[in-house]
Amino acid sequence: MSALGAVIALLLWGQLFAVDSGNDVTDIADDGCPKPPEIAHGYVEHSVRYQCKNYYKLRTEGDGVYTLNNEKQWINKAVGDKLPECEAAHTE
Repeated sequence: MSALGAVIALLLWGQLFAVDSGNDVTDIADDGCPKPPEIAHGYVEHSVRYQCKNYYKLRTEGDGVYTLNNEKQWINKAVGDKLPECEAAHTE
């Protein structure tokens, strides 16, 4: 599955954790996911967390959480734009 396919799958399954980083490029709220309420002296960020299906585990040097930056790129703090992969979980 491509990275775009993974994000679409997350959206369809309601596993997208969306927040607003306080800049205009991250305003992607739609009818299915309303924009979160604002708080005084604070902001929220748009982010996604990649997870794997049953019998697979996430392989990444980061935490699987990606935040939308000002250039409209999904970035992980530890690994940049390198995406995680789902690998078969080994059972004994």
